[in-house]
Amino acid sequence: MPAPQPPWRALLAAIGTIAVVGLASGLTLPLVSVRLVEAGASAATIALIAALPAVGTVCTSFVLPALTRRLGARALLAAAILLSCGSLLIVATPYAAWSWMLSRLMLGVAAGVLFALGEARILEVSGSASRGRWTGFYASTLTTCQFAGPALLALLGTGSGSALLVGVALHGLSLVLLFGSDWPDAPPARGEPLRFGLFMRSCLPLAAAVLFFAMFDNTMLALLPVYGLHLGLPSRTALLMVAVVFLGDACLQVPLGAAADHGGRRRTHALCALLATGAAVALPLGAARTAAMWPSLFLLGGSAGALYTLAIVRLGDRFRGAALITANAYVGLLWGVGSLSGPLLGGGAMALSPPHGLLLVVAAGAAATLFAILRDREAAPTDAPPLREAAPGQ
Repeated sequence: MPAPQPPWRALLAAIGTIAVVGLASGLTLPLVSVRLVEAGASAATIALIAALPAVGTVCTSFVLPALTRRLGARALLAAAILLSCGSLLIVATPYAAWSWMLSRLMLGVAAGVLFALGEARILEVSGSASRGRWTGFYASTLTTCQFAGPALLALLGTGSGSALLVGVALHGLSLVLLFGSDWPDAPPARGEPLRFGLFMRSCLPLAAAVLFFAMFDNTMLALLPVYGLHLGLPSRTALLMVAVVFLGDACLQVPLGAAADHGGRRRTHALCALLATGAAVALPLGAARTAAMWPSLFLLGGSAGALYTLAIVRLGDRFRGAALITANAYVGLLWGVGSLSGPLLGGGAMALSPPHGLLLVVAAGAAATLFAILRDREAAPTDAPPLREAAPGQ
């Protein structure tokens, strides 16, 4: 029997498996939008297709624990990678509404499996003392890969099949990383089931952080350029605002994860919520029309992203084994809900209070998350006993 890999190799394999598919998604999602417009799809069809990945992720969360017990994580991950690749190949065919809708739904299902099982693996393998840094590295890598996708698309062009070929190759690389690792083949041992109600009661601050960031992530992508245009900024500057938000997200996850490892998870989590609230409030109070807009956006992106990262880290402190996979599936459910509702809430707020309603909603969400974190009575953030342990021998 081969010796187990060192933890850092298993961690890099898990991060690489997810991040490669993240890059492929970042490459193809804008391509789908461009081709829909070129094909003359209606605005309603484009909006529906854009929402379908979130629907797929939500649906996956209900069946993921049972599928993992039946098939094992490695086989399920391989199936998800192939499903994601299949969704890409459908996009290579001429536009047909139903087949392209199926493609986006397949992508959401694949993402739900990859992120839940991949994040569970990262949390299991990383030790408590370094879990914040490794999870932060994962979050930074994924964000960088997702936003490298549009840059590659701009370089390769949307008219040829080069972007799709790169996407297929990346999925193949992801499979190589998966089967080159010592990811366990055996399904996790069945333990006491983690019910959604118990998860929400015991992890409400973490659920609030996940829901907030899912809403934030999609709302910033969709509406922050609109906010910038309403401020009278040139279109290039308005688009640059989004880039700065996600640059902050990519750059600050490892430092904030390290701060959580050394200074306490709950304390750092609360600090991130406070920073996100302050940065969001600063923009409507005047920073949006000054040079202070750029550091405010950078800090907003980094602190909001860390709310999700540290929520995942704290889940790893609390759960093990099958319960951790179930908890990550519930995270996927919350992510899907936030992804669907965020742009609706942000757009409604901008209509009611133009143009600053968007940032006021973000500030309110961050403040509510801060309140939930401060009310959390978790005792020792880094070495609190998990709520669910794996079964003996797992």
